[in-house]
Amino acid sequence: MEQKTYLSIDIGSQRTRAWLFQQREGHYQLAGSATAQTTVSAGQDVRAGVRHALLQLQQTSGIQLLDTDQRLIQGLQGVAGTGITVSAGYPLRTALIGVSSDLSLASLRRLVDLFYTDVVLELDLQDELNPTAQLEKLIQSDADLYVIAGGTDGGSYHPVRAALENMRIVYQSLPRVIRPQVVYAGNSDLAEEARAELEAGPDFHLAVNIHPRLGVETVAAAWPAMLEAFAALRRQQLRGLEELEQECNTSVLPTAFAMSRIVRLIDRIHPNGKGTLALDVGSSSTTVLAAHGDEFIGSINRPEISSRTGEETCRWSSLPIDVETASIYMLNKRLHPAFLPDTLEDLAIEHAWTRVRLQAALQHTQEIFPNFAYHPEQGLFAPYEPILLSGESLIRVPAAQQGLLIALDGLRPHGITTFTLDERQLMAALGALAELEPLLAVQMIDAGAFVNLGTVITAESTQHANTSLLTLEVDREEAGREKLEVRKGTLKRIETPQDQRTRIYLSPSEFTDVGMGYVGLGGWVTAPGSKVGVVIDGRGRPLELPQDAEQRSQTIYNWLWELGG
Repeated sequence: MEQKTYLSIDIGSQRTRAWLFQQREGHYQLAGSATAQTTVSAGQDVRAGVRHALLQLQQTSGIQLLDTDQRLIQGLQGVAGTGITVSAGYPLRTALIGVSSDLSLASLRRLVDLFYTDVVLELDLQDELNPTAQLEKLIQSDADLYVIAGGTDGGSYHPVRAALENMRIVYQSLPRVIRPQVVYAGNSDLAEEARAELEAGPDFHLAVNIHPRLGVETVAAAWPAMLEAFAALRRQQLRGLEELEQECNTSVLPTAFAMSRIVRLIDRIHPNGKGTLALDVGSSSTTVLAAHGDEFIGSINRPEISSRTGEETCRWSSLPIDVETASIYMLNKRLHPAFLPDTLEDLAIEHAWTRVRLQAALQHTQEIFPNFAYHPEQGLFAPYEPILLSGESLIRVPAAQQGLLIALDGLRPHGITTFTLDERQLMAALGALAELEPLLAVQMIDAGAFVNLGTVITAESTQHANTSLLTLEVDREEAGREKLEVRKGTLKRIETPQDQRTRIYLSPSEFTDVGMGYVGLGGWVTAPGSKVGVVIDGRGRPLELPQDAEQRSQTIYNWLWELGG
């Protein structure tokens, strides 16, 4: 059988990563991975960072990837296909143009948030009927990307037509180093007229109407046009990217979009039907991706640094710190994203800020996607399983228990769920290759590409603190059975060895809900082997912290101690 080799490259804001997958005995395996510094600042060529990563990958995998001219070897003697993802570069300055705020603009927000955008203008054509005022706002926006929607197929198109006339002036008249891109996702009857009116050539990207009929939203239908616009802008902004695409015979994808493919794939192949949630906390942004059947949610949030976030970070720290210290650390981290914590105080701030970033990202997602069941105080209500964790801030922690506690405090889930860890940050790599070789992603997931971090059971009750929530009976097969009690306000960890399954019988009090269907109902839970084990979270929702700073820090430290971290 012919052995195929596939290469995946991710160009991040700080690091460029490369992964090599090889087919051995009919199954794909990870043959090696490597990391190098991304070269995008001060006009650097992105190919330099990629070359460094590939040279390392050659050494770790023992597979020749570059020829004597430092060019990628492809075909029968080399790589069968390559995927490239990009999250580096400034957010795309984006202007949204829609017929109404509640329909067109709301849908456009959901569309563009997956593509590393910064929305600098929302133009409501019903609210702003003056063409001159519209034109002034469009010019002042200085946008890289204009996304237009409005009107059902066969419906009214007069407001959109007037906006297109203004867009023509903006596109044709204003001098720009970076050519702006235009995505049209409105009334299909006006599509060809829009193309002719703008005379933007390859900078015009036509999408299917995201509102073909009243009450119908098809945001995903506009993804191909958004991918084209994203790639066109990044080619202009990142030196050497277009040449890299040509050398590898591929087109770049946004990293978050590639990851979303894997989230949707896991949802399709997972048997429980609860949906899949992925959280990626990187150096520059936090990505939230969720899939459940035909429903998909995707958003990217960049961390805010303010007095409020400084206070929130202090509130979640396992060591007493002041707002000024926390704010200085966060500002340094923004200036030097690759900076690693150097002291225990730095580590406490880093972990606290990651909690705050997760909460902010989930809140941002709920604002854009009202059907995303998250509440800032009560936490995540949707019963996603598994929940997949990725990104430097959740992976580069001293102990797995710390990563799980950070995620628990950020999400505050309800019911029973499983947390997995993208320890080798494979989501983007597999997503970039999904179209080239769909079998690769499926086989890697089946083979355990993602590490089982732990199972979390949330026990909720209206009873007072320290009252008994439930008793547990842990069946470890040959090791016998163990009985435990969980009281309100506490965490309890049960180890689950990697090579065996552990059965736990939950006996909740009549006032306790453990996610079995209704209050007071218990039953058996079977947990696979995992890094942390089974965690019973009896701290309640909302999760209450002491007012006193010393007591609050000690409480968080005690939670971590209980988990063994």
